[in-house]
This record gives sequence, C-alpha cells and structure tokens, in this order.
Amino acid sequence: MGKEQLKVGIVGVGGIARNYHIPSYQRSGNVEIAAICDVSEAALKQVEDKHEIENCYLDYHAMLQEETLDIVSICTSNDMHYPIAMEAMRQGVDVFCEKPLALRYAQAKEMYQTARDAGIKTGVNFSHRRTPAAQLANEIIKSGALEEIYYVAAVYAAGSTEYAKRPWTWRNDRARAEFGGLGDMGSHIIDMILWWLECDVEAVAANMQTFVPERTSAQTGEPMPVTTEDQGMLLVDYSNGAMGYICGSYTFTGRGFDQRVEVYGSEGGLMYDQQHPYELQVHLPSEILDEYVILREGGTRDRPYTTILVPERLQGIVKDGGARRTVLMDYLDAYRSGDPFSFSPGFYEGMRVQEILEASRGAASSRRWVKLPL
Repeated sequence: MGKEQLKVGIVGVGGIARNYHIPSYQRSGNVEIAAICDVSEAALKQVEDKHEIENCYLDYHAMLQEETLDIVSICTSNDMHYPIAMEAMRQGVDVFCEKPLALRYAQAKEMYQTARDAGIKTGVNFSHRRTPAAQLANEIIKSGALEEIYYVAAVYAAGSTEYAKRPWTWRNDRARAEFGGLGDMGSHIIDMILWWLECDVEAVAANMQTFVPERTSAQTGEPMPVTTEDQGMLLVDYSNGAMGYICGSYTFTGRGFDQRVEVYGSEGGLMYDQQHPYELQVHLPSEILDEYVILREGGTRDRPYTTILVPERLQGIVKDGGARRTVLMDYLDAYRSGDPFSFSPGFYEGMRVQEILEASRGAASSRRWVKLPL
C-alpha cells in the first residue's frame, strides 16, 4: 500500500488550484498541502489565509529543494509545465499536471520518457473524463454496442457577446500558451475521443483563426497583440477507419459552455452533452436499452434518440457534500493502491494529445493533411 499521509506542493494558485486541486486533495483525506508557490504574493496570501498553509514560495526551485514532497500539482501557465515537471522529477517527486501537458510535442515526449524511465507517477487533468455522461458513453462504446465506428463529431467551445471586449491574458500569448481555443478547450475533447475509441490518429487537416487580433492589458491599458487562435477546427482520420471533426473555440456566442460529442456506428449511435451530465441520448438495440433507465422515449421524427439515465455506479458522487469525484481524486486512489502504479490520463496520454495539436499546427499553416506519428 502507498503512504498513509501524502505531502503535496502546488505551483500556481489561481482559479484551477483553488477550485479544483485544493478541494480534490481535501476531499481525498490523508493529504497535507505542505507548500504552495506562485509568482504573485497577493495570490499566495489569499490561499495561505484561507487554508492555513504555512510554507509559501515565490520560486518553485526553492520549494522543491526545501520541502519533502510526494506529489506536486502544476497549475501554472502552459509554458511552465515542462520546466517545473522536469525539476520535480529530478527531485524524485511525482507529478499531476494541468493540460495541455507542454508547449511542444518534443517537450511532452521528454516529460513522458523521463517519467517512464524514473518510475514517476503522473497524471494529467483531462477533467471531463469524470463527467458521468462521458463515463457512460465510454462504457457503451467499449462494449461494442455501436459496432464499427463511422464518424465522431466533437465540439468544446464557449462564447458571449462580450468576448471581443475581454482584456488580454497569458492565454492570448503564443509564447506562454502556444494554443488558444484548440489547445485550451480542444485538448479535453481530443483526449476524450482517444479514450473512448482506443485507437490512434493517422492524419489531420486543420484551420485556425484569430478573430480578435488585439486586446487591452488590464494592468497597463495598452493594446496587446493576440498571437493564439480564437478557434481551431480539425478533420481527423482515425486508425479504426472512422472519420472525425473536432472544434475548440472561444467564439460560440451565446452558448457560454458547449461540450458535445456525437458518435455514429454501424449498429447504433450516441450524443453526449456536458450540459446534461447525468443523461445520454442513444440509438441502441432494445436488449441493450433494457439495461438502463429510460428518461425519454425516442423513435419519433422529432426525437429519434432515446435519453437514458447515467447509472449511479458511474455518477461518481462523493457522499460528503454531494460533490462529484474528480480525475485528481482517481489519481490519488491509484497512487495509494500500491505497485505497479497504473493510471490514465497520465503523461503518455498528455503526450498523445500534444502530438495531435502540433500536427494540427502544421496542417493549418501548410493547408495540407499531416500524417502521424510525427
């Protein structure tokens, strides 16, 4: 069995750390958040006061050298994932990292190979794998109920009428983010489809566009260039013969939050919508439908698909407070389960997504299909 008490350090204490990583560690129990690090003293102070964390650092090198940690959570801008993870692994510290894993495929590959060779236990926060409807879609697809998969269409997007007026952030800077909508939003959905289909991507064609080329700095009021895409779209050839379409975007005005996947096979189909996390629309044989609770009957022209309830066993409800389980909580369970450590999504899955993103960049710039592996 793993250690009873785990000591964790968190680098980057912005929204994802405060709203996801810290609550996940707290709900898991027997975890001490031993140290936090951020370049902002004000941000450190807020988290220090709220969670009574004594050891605060402005430099991750100092934190990793001075603290004895089991795990480090990396919650920084994308450009810092690689150097922090590499330093942590040199110190023998296990790593749970935000997505996308790195700026470049070469960096992600080095991170994966280093972790593999050193026996580092890794996780990547493709958090939407834990959406109950995504869990059910995964179960149905892997059961073979859809038979041969023909086509997968996926969107992960957000947008509002105020989008063009939003201030400049690090996500608008290619040097710090590398990708905009496609990497930030689309990486989640790229990973989800790889998880569901359990196959490789053989080639991609892509288009990317920046609709708002300049934004205003909230700090200085000066105009700043936007060097990442607002929207990216992919055509995908999968190794199982399926065709695919993927869109990651910030420009779906009025949608606010839009994550949908449609999967069509020779014997059935399903439609996943993250806005309805406890139900799934399906077209399945009656003997398979009988295994689930039907919420709305299908089979009509205006409602061809049947809506089924996600079984309680896949809902992931945490008894204390009614919150749902997270990917980070699953990582901690795998971490404690003893050797050999086995967890997905880890650095391997993060590397695969990074390869597809990089191929997409090449496809968009060349206006040609790019074959994988790179």
